[in-house]
Amino acid sequence: MIQRIQTVYLFLAALCGVLSWIIPFGKATWINQPAMAYVANDSFFLTLLMILAILLAIIAIFLFKNRRLQLRLSLLGLVVSAAALVLEYRTIHGYQQQVTLVQRAYYWIGIALPVLMMLFFILAARGIRRDEKLVRSLDRLR
Repeated sequence: MIQRIQTVYLFLAALCGVLSWIIPFGKATWINQPAMAYVANDSFFLTLLMILAILLAIIAIFLFKNRRLQLRLSLLGLVVSAAALVLEYRTIHGYQQQVTLVQRAYYWIGIALPVLMMLFFILAARGIRRDEKLVRSLDRLR
């Protein structure tokens, strides 16, 4: 299980999901108030998406014997990560459109975490496919 590279990629995807609760993805300065940093647990739907992505990555790690299901979970994690990225983007973009209430809104380094999650899910899917091809080729030789 741990000697497979896709396990490392899935673990890193789960780690990016956990870090999204710590590292802000955007900041906004409201008029007459200090700047506020926005993390994943500030939004209910974003929290659900991150929890789902983390669970998909962790469950896929332990499904190393069922490569097809592991591949499907990785691809589903890719879709969930993309949805989280869109939701983060729309949150900060919505604040940028409110020029009367918000003095300044900008993206922060946490916006890259869903992108990294997507990258790790893609790399894990590639590794799973490579293992599946190897097993099929060995089955043909028997």
